[in-house]
Amino acid sequence: MVEGKYLVSSSREVQGSLARLLYEKNGPEVLPLIAAIFKEFGVVEGKKARNKLGDLDFTTAVRTFFRPALESKPPRAEIVELTDSKLVLKGLTCAMGLRGAGRAVCQAIMEIDKAIVSNLTKKKVELNIIHTMAANDPFCLVEFLVLGNNDPGTEGGS
Repeated sequence: MVEGKYLVSSSREVQGSLARLLYEKNGPEVLPLIAAIFKEFGVVEGKKARNKLGDLDFTTAVRTFFRPALESKPPRAEIVELTDSKLVLKGLTCAMGLRGAGRAVCQAIMEIDKAIVSNLTKKKVELNIIHTMAANDPFCLVEFLVLGNNDPGTEGGS
C-alpha cells in the first residue's frame, strides 16, 4: 500500500508522488528525467495560461497565476516580496505533497513552476529554492528572478 507517504488527493499530489516514488526506486540519476518532464509540462501550462490571460506584466501575471493559493481559506501561500522583476513566495503547504521527499526532488519538480512563470510572462526567470518542505523545512520559500528584460525564446525559460 502507499497510504500516507504518497499523497493522492489532487492531480498535483499524484504528480509529486509519482516523481518521489521514481526517485526513491531509481536514485539521483533519474532527477534529470523528472526535471525535463516537469519543465515541458510547465511550458505547456504557461503557454495555455498566457493564451487565456493575454499579455500581462510580470507582477500581474504572477499574482494571477498564484491567486488560488493566495486566496484559499486558509491561504496556501503568501507573497513576501513582489517587484517588476522579482517574486518571493512563501508556501504554507506543498501542493505536490513532497514533505520529507528531499531537496533534490523538489528542485527537479519545481522546473514546472519556473517554466510556467517564464512562459506566462514571456521572461526568462531564475528560480531559487531557499526553503522547502521537501527538506523538512516548516515552509517553502522560493524566489523567481527575471533575467533581464527579455522574451524567453527558449520555451523552458532557462
